[in-house]
Amino acid sequence: MNPKTVSQLKSELLTKRETLLNLQALNKKSAMEDDSSMKDVMDRSDVEEAWFAKERMSQHWKVELRQIDTSLQRIEAGTFGVCEECDDEIPVKRLRVRPDANLCLNCQEAHEKETGSTRMSSPSPSLQLLH
Repeated sequence: MNPKTVSQLKSELLTKRETLLNLQALNKKSAMEDDSSMKDVMDRSDVEEAWFAKERMSQHWKVELRQIDTSLQRIEAGTFGVCEECDDEIPVKRLRVRPDANLCLNCQEAHEKETGSTRMSSPSPSLQLLH
């Protein structure tokens, strides 16, 4: 992958990372404000539903942040965009969707066939409780 493309993707990842960190901060601030004001206005089930929705978003953002951090580490290590199995270049389109992808599509599919599972086949146990 050419350095210009890597630089562009890195910039996009850093921008997205900053956005997610800001969203988390706003969510946390909102949760603290809601603790006092919402109890007076809403009944307990509404408060709990709002809390679970915010918690789901927070968990989703944490996953995205881990993916971005992994991608940034791979950029620094010079392994970003290179399949760990076959050393082929991972297409930019795939990296834009899954910036933490460490396998090309062919190797990912082969891995899923071997293990009998997909990368994100089911939510984490903590997220399953929220559904």
